[in-house]
Amino acid sequence: MFEDADLLRDYYRTRQGRHVAMRLRRALADFWNRAPNACNAALGYAPPVFRSEDQLRALALMPKRLGPRRWPKKAPVRAALVDSRALPVQNVQLDRLLLLHALEFDPNPSRLLDECWRVLDGSGRLMVMVPNRNGLWARAEKTPFGHGRPYSRGQLRHLLQEHGFTPVEARTILFTPPAAPGLFLRMGPQIERLGRNWSPGIGGVLVIEAEKNLYAPAGQAGRQRTAKSAIGRKLAPRPSGAIREGTE
Repeated sequence: MFEDADLLRDYYRTRQGRHVAMRLRRALADFWNRAPNACNAALGYAPPVFRSEDQLRALALMPKRLGPRRWPKKAPVRAALVDSRALPVQNVQLDRLLLLHALEFDPNPSRLLDECWRVLDGSGRLMVMVPNRNGLWARAEKTPFGHGRPYSRGQLRHLLQEHGFTPVEARTILFTPPAAPGLFLRMGPQIERLGRNWSPGIGGVLVIEAEKNLYAPAGQAGRQRTAKSAIGRKLAPRPSGAIREGTE
């Protein structure tokens, strides 16, 4: 399991990992708030989607399960080891928050999303990147996306709505097969373009951007609501059997 920062670091140093990181960065290009006083952060394992020379100056909040990891190496540290359910961030502080290698691994995603709602500003936005239940990568156990709990579009939308977020955009990325040799990786741009146009449901990573609903109950109220709603029935099981194609 990719439950250690060193394992994730080593994966993103491989040729395939570099290809994946590039696709993730491109999906995030228009998400960040680049105003001089903006506060951007990512929860999970986000160094692959940040560049140390980038002027974004985002924070990388890493769950305790990953273990300590200094980042970046040649600049002031912008990474911190945190409790995902008690982030060291003031209320309504963040303009943008990314969840990457986070939601699918958390044993209580409802609590995690309530905490995201708390720290986001009233006009803040959340982006969630998780393994796509209908994609090939959810079965690729040699990659981080083959671990944790995959989601379908409908499941993730519903979970976000129950915790005070309004999804505004949903798409899939990463159409290159997870076992692709070098030739396929070199053809990555063409494969991504074909996948988006012809088979958008089988992209390996599901990406949903959502707005914070200012009048939604969160915190303790959200946890009480979650306890009554049997979230477990709505989450995807580990993939098994034939791959299901298409979207919800």
